[in-house]
Order: sequence, then C-alpha cells, then structure tokens
Amino acid sequence: MTSLSGRPAALALVGLLAGFSVFAAPSPFAPAAPSSELPKTLAVPERGFVSSEPGETWEQGLLSGNGTIGACVLGRPLEEVVVFSHKRMFVPERAPLLPPPTATRLFEIRRLIDRGLYGQAAQLAVDVSEQKTFLYPDPLMPAFDLRVKMEGRGEIADYLRATDFRTGETIVHWSDSRGVFERRLFVSRADGLALVQITGPGPGGVTCRLELSPREPENRRFRANVANLATTTDASFLTFRHGFSRAYPGSIQGLEGVARVVPRGGSTSTDGPALVVTGADEVLVFVDIQVLDEFDKSKIESTKKALAQRPPNYKEFLGRHERIHGEMFLRMRLDLGGGADHGLTTEKLLAKTTDAEPSRALLEKVFDAGRYNIISSTSDLPPTLQGVWAGTYDPPWASDFTHNGNVPSAIASLLMANTPELMLSYTSYMEWLVPYLEVNAERIFGARGIVLPSRSTTTGYNNAFAVTFPGQFWVAGAAWAAHFFYDYWLYTGDRKFLAEHALPFMEKAALFFEDYLYEGPDGRFVFSPTQSPENAPGNTRNQMSFNATMDVAAAKELLGNAIAASRELGLNREKIPVWEKMLAKMPPYLINEDGAVKEWLTPRLTDSYNHRHTSQLYALLDGMPEEIARSPELRAAFKKLIELKFERHWTNWEKQGGFMSFGLVQLGQAAASLGEADLTYACLVPLLNRYWLHNLASMHNAKRLFNTDISGGMPAVLIKMLAASDPGRISLLPAKPAAWPSGTIEGILCRGQVEIRRLTWNGRHIEAVLRSAKAQEISLSVPGEIKAVRLAKGAGSIRESKDPRSRRLALPAGQDVVLAVELE
Repeated sequence: MTSLSGRPAALALVGLLAGFSVFAAPSPFAPAAPSSELPKTLAVPERGFVSSEPGETWEQGLLSGNGTIGACVLGRPLEEVVVFSHKRMFVPERAPLLPPPTATRLFEIRRLIDRGLYGQAAQLAVDVSEQKTFLYPDPLMPAFDLRVKMEGRGEIADYLRATDFRTGETIVHWSDSRGVFERRLFVSRADGLALVQITGPGPGGVTCRLELSPREPENRRFRANVANLATTTDASFLTFRHGFSRAYPGSIQGLEGVARVVPRGGSTSTDGPALVVTGADEVLVFVDIQVLDEFDKSKIESTKKALAQRPPNYKEFLGRHERIHGEMFLRMRLDLGGGADHGLTTEKLLAKTTDAEPSRALLEKVFDAGRYNIISSTSDLPPTLQGVWAGTYDPPWASDFTHNGNVPSAIASLLMANTPELMLSYTSYMEWLVPYLEVNAERIFGARGIVLPSRSTTTGYNNAFAVTFPGQFWVAGAAWAAHFFYDYWLYTGDRKFLAEHALPFMEKAALFFEDYLYEGPDGRFVFSPTQSPENAPGNTRNQMSFNATMDVAAAKELLGNAIAASRELGLNREKIPVWEKMLAKMPPYLINEDGAVKEWLTPRLTDSYNHRHTSQLYALLDGMPEEIARSPELRAAFKKLIELKFERHWTNWEKQGGFMSFGLVQLGQAAASLGEADLTYACLVPLLNRYWLHNLASMHNAKRLFNTDISGGMPAVLIKMLAASDPGRISLLPAKPAAWPSGTIEGILCRGQVEIRRLTWNGRHIEAVLRSAKAQEISLSVPGEIKAVRLAKGAGSIRESKDPRSRRLALPAGQDVVLAVELE
C-alpha cells in the first residue's frame, strides 16, 4: 500500500545496493524511450548519485539550478514538492538605513579602547547611531512550490532518486502495479527556464494534479511581507503572482511565476487552483520566474506567449543546457579509488564511512557535489549562504552574502577548480557595492576608500552591529575581496581585467587604510577600532578590540598586491613608496604562551580558541606569504594554532555537534598551505563524514542547516592538498596524505596560466600533463627527492635545480607536456 505522504512503503533497490553501478544511461540526445521501456531500476549516473529515501524537508531535496533559478525536488512519488527560488528574491523588509555616523566620535572610541574600556567603546558606538539593534539585510526567500499529486496503485517499489551532475538533472523513479514512473527536472542555463518531465508505464499512464502555491502560507514573515497574492489556472497554464507590502524604491516590487503544462495525449481540466492532467502518455512542464521592478507592469501574458512558442521537446532543451553546464562541470575529475562503491546509495555511503576508514567513493562524490552545487548557484551573482536555493521565509542569517568567512569559502575553489569565469560574479557584485562601501568608510571612520560589511544583499550599508557585536568596525572585508580580484589576474593573465577592475578596486581598499591607520608609541600602525570575526578576547569577553591579526595580514597582502599590480601596469609611481612605507610599519606577528600565533597582535588581549572562526589564519587561507615561508618559528606557530583549534573542534563535537563547517575549511586551507598532510587530512575527514546529507547538500552545522560554504571550500582544501601554485611555481602533491597512495585528478588551474590537465600518482611514481597558455619556465616541485624525471611527451625541456625535490621546466604555449617523475 502507498502512504498518504507519498513515501514508498517498500523500497526495492534491485542490484544497486549489491555494490555495482550501471553507467549505460540513455543519451540526452537520443529519442525518448517509450514509457513502457523505462528500466525497472534507475541507473547510477557516472557523475552523480542515487538516493533511496525521499526528502522530508526542503533541505533534503535534490538540487538543480542555473545560477538564477533554483529548484529543490523532495522526491516524493505521489505528493511531490518542488521548491522554486530566484537569485533576486531578496524580500524587502525595511528601507535602506545609512551606516552609523561614528566618524566624529571615533577619537573617543579609540581612547576608550586604549584605556581597556572595550564595553564602553562598543556602547558609545551604538549610542551615537540611530540604529540600536543588529539588522540583517533583505533576506533571500523562496518563490513558490510546484506541487504534483499522483495516484498510486498497489505497493510502491523500485524507488530511487538521483542527481546527474553532468546534466544538472534530477530524477525521481518508482514503480507500482502498473509499471515504472519517472519525474525528471533541470533548470536550463541556455534557456533560462526549468523543465519537468513526467513519464509513466505506457500510453495513457500519467494522471497528475499540478498546482503553484506559496511555500509557507502561514509563516508570519510571509504574511507580513507578501501582498496581493493571486493565482490563476486554465487548461494550459498555472500562474502565481504577488507583491511586497514593505517594498521601497529600488527594492523588488513583486514576483511572478508561470508554468505551461503540455501533455502528450490525454486531457486537461481545472480543479480550483489546480490543473489536472488525465490519461497522458507524458507531461512536460515549463516553469519561468520573473522578479518585478515595477509591480503594475505584469509580465505574465508576455511570458505565456513566450512559453507557448517553446517546442515540447525535453531532450532538446536538456542538450542545450548540458553543453553549457556539463562543459564547466566536466573540466575536473577526481579518482581516489572509490571503485564499486560508486554504485551504493548515498544513504549506504554515509552509513559506511567512518573517521578510521573514510569512504573514498563518498569523497569523490562530495568533491563533485560541491562543485556542482556552486556551479548551479552562480550566475551574475555569487552564491548566498544557501546558494540560489531557498526553502523557508525564516532563512538562517537571512541567507545573505556573509563576507567575513562564508562567501570566501563558497568561492574558494572557483579559480583552482577551473571555472574562472564564475569568479566574475563575485567581482562584479563587489564593484556594484562600491558606492555603499564608500559611504561606510566616510560615515563610520571619516575615511576615504571602501569598507565591506560582514553581510549584504540589496545594499552594502553596514548595519550588522550591536553592542555585543561591533561588526561596523570589521575592516578586513574589502582587502579580502581584493584578494580574489588580484587572484583572477594571477590565474588567467587577463591584463585588461587587472587594469580596469582589479587595480581600481585594490586602490580603493588601500586608500581606506591610508586614512584609518595611525602610529602607536612604538612607530607601528594601530588597527583600532576593529573586530576579529566574530570572536572576543579571552580576557575581555567583548568583541570590540584592536590589532586583529586578520586585519594586519589582509592589509599587508592588499598593499603588496597593489604594488605588484601597479608595477605590472606601470602605474601609481607616486603611490608605491607610500604603500611600501605602510608595509614597513605593520605590527609583527606575535606568538602566545601556547606557541600559537595570536589572534590580536598585542599583549593586552588574550586568545580564545573555542570559536568557530579562525580569522587569524587569513595569511594561509590561499597560499603562504614569503614572511611566513622563510620563518620556521612562524610556520610552527601557525601549525600549533591549527592543532589547538582542531582540538577544540573535537571537544565541541562531543558537547554540541562540532564547529561550523567553514571553520574546518579554514583550518584545512591553512594546513594545506603549510604542507601539513596529516593535519589537513584530519580536517578533511570530519568535513566528509558530518556535514553532508543524503542529497549531497552541504550543511553549516553537523547534519543540519543547509549552507553552501563547504560546497566551495571543501573542494578547495582537497585541490590544495594535491597542487599548489604561484606564478612561475607549481608544487605537486604538497599535502597528499598517506591514505591516498594512488589516485588521479584532472583539470586543476594554476596561477601563472598553467592547467594541470591530469595528475596521476602511484607510490613513488608521478605523471603530470601540463598545458601553459604562454611560453614560460616554471619551477616544478614534488614531495620528495627526485630519482629520475623525463619528458614523456611534448616540446618542453627540463633543467636541474639546487633543490633535489624540484626541476626547472620550460613549457611551450598551448601544448600538452607530459612529465614522468620517479621519487627516491
């Protein structure tokens, strides 16, 4: 018997759970098989997964998206819910509020900090503001649900659901006494639409009821924010429309959705808000979503006309989408020997993996899933905390762009994972924010330049502060953003981008520090006031502070990169000496009594390790500055910090379920930069085992709170374990753990315009296929003394190096060079 919820009463997985997979999925370009010929068992996608349980909540749904429209498919056979969202569905809850005018009282705030009166400084900063409480930006909320009801006959069996990362397609598969049913969905990058295909057991086998409805109609925030809700239904279309009761000039003013229902055979009728299809061979549904800037200018009729012109050919649309989405996704591949376990369901894989024996198949799938999730939620905006997906009107942290750790984690792998074009979504959003960031600098600090707040959506005004959270004084944000601008140049060699985008943004970020910093009694700069996200010193218990290590590291990186970019372009000759003098006055790193790098570069503030952020690791999140590389003492102190923070992770795991996931990403990134293979692997294992659900969506906390941070961050950690790069230098397997004695990774992009097209290792043997976009000589290093090295293919050449672990390698432009290395 089937249950009222539509969940299967019995799940027959046939041979899939016996440990093998079926890769002979039909081509999306082939004619559709008749419904009666649908296989009884769903094939495991070669790059994707199968799951044996439907989603109980939206967080457990199968994910598809084109960066603009998101779809979350719960996978319930008879009572399906598809939660649709839109990248611009930032619901207006209040008009923009200017940042606090603390600039005129900044000297008083600094004096209080100098006297150790941190709480009073934080209170004064709020007292002078008209804003008295912490304010989130406009939150990302869902668009609507597509609900699909179908009748069952007999017991539901053969249930599986799947996501194919290569095509971006979700599949829900089941059978009953009549035969096999499937629902397929994808969101097209090529056409800007979502498509749903419903097939059944032969002619006339599909009867269903479809409806567009609000996600949470009784939710208090839905009721407070949504106005003029209206739905319509006719024989071919469902429409959904509403405005916003708190809309303000410049906010979105309304939302519209249109679904065109195209049955093949059978008939359609209406039943209240629902469209009923009876006795069809197949049903195709086109879904389009529009966010309105003017509510009185509806686009429903024009959208209907456009959808009516679309040919009802699912395979044709899927093929166009796959050529774009699939090309990006297939640029990388990881093989650590997962083997036959790829045929297991995600439920089996998650049950099988342990800290002692992490599942390699699961790790390979999670690597793919992370990249898929980020690709699917990136278009001309970067991923929010929830990517492009939204399933509640009460999203944690407003599902905003959280810049003090989350967004940098989500985008951490965009460049190295060979999708540099997606990084432009982040840089263009940062450039759009610049006018707001200039207001922040002027009103809060009385400074020129730009200050990026810890969170933003529809504006960049800094309203994320309170007495207990002095976030208005976090000053590392714009410098951190500038890192990604400059890194895009290092990876791509796009000189036009460097001149027209990267350097102008870096100059604005540097200009702020020119005004903000002042000399202390020792001649070193003082960073005050500030906040080290989102931690408080152990001896003050107040987040108001000064000389946060993150700020110093970010400012040093920014100024160094601004100097390098200016010299590359022959610009800023008068500014370079200014920036060089600023670098000479930066506070030095300090090491505490535990032997760890301090989070605040002053003896007046003590460390507090029991916090999810590890912002003092900033310098090592994406490489290793020369200052640290040449200092064994600093390297040891950073390693000790990672160890102490990781120890706290396990303590918290026992007490309350562990750190947030991107905190572990930060530890892993830094450990990989140090080349500490065992420590990096120790960080990677809990990321694998505790922060993914059976739909391979990543979580913020252990097994809860949908969040895309580690979907980008975890692949970055793994890639950094296998390759590190700077212009003119590539290190192979710099932090490879002993647990991976052999493996292959394809498609790593390196700084200096080099792609590692394939890297294979097996014991002491390494083979790398490299392709450089320009003719150049690089230093190539490996994790041990080289016994023998040869060019197996290509026109490059090899020269000896003083370091027995490296060689000088000349690379031609645009040609594959195959290098074979044998270690001692």
